[in-house]
Amino acid sequence: MMKYKKKIGKECDIRLLKGVKFNDFKNQNNISKIIAKEFLKSNKKIVSSCLICNSKKRKIVAKVFKIPFFQCLKCTHVYNKFKYDEKFLSNFWKKKGDIINVHSHNIQQKYRPKNLSKPKVNYVKKHLSKVKGKNWLDLGCGNGEFLSEVKKAGFNTYGFDLNERDVFLANKKKLKVFKKDMMGFCKMAEEEKIKIDIASATGYFDMVANPNREFAFLKNIMRKGGIIMIDLPNFNSVCHEIIKLYPEKSIRHLNATQRSAFTFKSLNMFCKKNGFKIISRWIYGLDFYMLMNFLALSNKNFQNSKTIEIMTKKFSKFQEIIDKEELSDTLFVLAKKVK
Repeated sequence: MMKYKKKIGKECDIRLLKGVKFNDFKNQNNISKIIAKEFLKSNKKIVSSCLICNSKKRKIVAKVFKIPFFQCLKCTHVYNKFKYDEKFLSNFWKKKGDIINVHSHNIQQKYRPKNLSKPKVNYVKKHLSKVKGKNWLDLGCGNGEFLSEVKKAGFNTYGFDLNERDVFLANKKKLKVFKKDMMGFCKMAEEEKIKIDIASATGYFDMVANPNREFAFLKNIMRKGGIIMIDLPNFNSVCHEIIKLYPEKSIRHLNATQRSAFTFKSLNMFCKKNGFKIISRWIYGLDFYMLMNFLALSNKNFQNSKTIEIMTKKFSKFQEIIDKEELSDTLFVLAKKVK
């Protein structure tokens, strides 16, 4: 039986993290609808096999805004039915990439570093013997919000992203962030003999078309015994069950840009296949927020009710019930390079 450390639950002020007004939910729902329409209009092909184990045995398990998702019958991995044209993807992220950013309110920007990023960095630190001299790479690092907390914690920081504006903003924070993809950064790291001790992949492996290839590149520049922090959506969750029941009211997961939705089984297989072993798991999520979203979008008056007042005030307690059942919508693990 697989052995690893577990941590369950996470405190969260959902008002500051996401917002609980009708317009907060409606805007996020509209973003998902707009993205789906754009992607459905593009040139696309049907994905031939599972992105993790390559099996062709599968079934349709969800259809969100007319975007179908397969589930592999071998490893349980879930993946978008369609593979999109690279030219379309490049133009989309260049011209409309910012539309997917739902964390733009000033109050959220102030809350996130201390209450979202810092606890994750501290969690990783607990699994290290020392910090000084350790190189930390953040995959698809955006504007460096998370990487800034990593730097404050005493690590040597590196990051890469394809969004030119985000790279500019990260560099203004004096972070070593490069406008490259995984292959480009790893090639540079090999040339400059940079070895990575810790990597973080938040919302990364679920967004790329070939997760195994990306992981293979990363493995080549990581030291043996190095740790990767993986943070992505968990398909086996209350949140995803709600999405399957009410796909037109989805706001967070299974959107058109998402290539994958991992299960713990498929994530474990993914790590093993690439020479990593899961050593710790932090079980938490925002499933209860999805339930609030459904109620809000079903009745605009919900935002002024006593019900949402209680749900907001006791959000962490309600979510903890789901976390203890290990049905949270976030898969957060630390895995160590063993091969």
